[in-house]
Amino acid sequence: MNDKAATRRQKVSGIILTLPFLCAVTLLIIGLFSLDDIYLDKGFSVNFTAITLLSTTHIVSIIILVRLDKIDIDLPVSKFKKAFSIIGFVIMTFIFSFLLDMGLRMNLNYWLKSNTVEKIELIVIDKNISYGKATDYYIVFNSNYGRLKNKIGRRKYGSFSIGETYKASVNSGFFEGFFLTEPMNKITD
Repeated sequence: MNDKAATRRQKVSGIILTLPFLCAVTLLIIGLFSLDDIYLDKGFSVNFTAITLLSTTHIVSIIILVRLDKIDIDLPVSKFKKAFSIIGFVIMTFIFSFLLDMGLRMNLNYWLKSNTVEKIELIVIDKNISYGKATDYYIVFNSNYGRLKNKIGRRKYGSFSIGETYKASVNSGFFEGFFLTEPMNKITD
């Protein structure tokens, strides 16, 4: 009976240790597949306060569960290996929290966006192509809100020229950026 309880606690501890990573990957996949073409991005930023808070919450919850004898964490016997394992766990926790922060911010930014539709004017200032496992096409705009970047499809990429002006109907994101409510309209003089 003790062996079954110990095995169950070990399985639970594995789930608890990797849960932030699994949540982060799920949220990132949802965000990447559903938000790419409608989002006007202000640029990448890291929120160290949120990452530290998520990491601390995860570590404290694991410590509480270990103290309550709900999970077992088997650490090596030698002090060097034990310290190395703990440092590795803390680093993993920060990486998982970073990914979770990105996934949460990306999705909450859209899910909690403003319902008010704004009309903004966008001027194309740059076009670029990102090569990697997939080829991504980006248009960089200048607006009253600063530089905004939009990922578009290959077929639309050629229709944008530097210096052109577009009118866009957008909702403000909860944290940052804008979400297109309808396709952009080119302003012709």
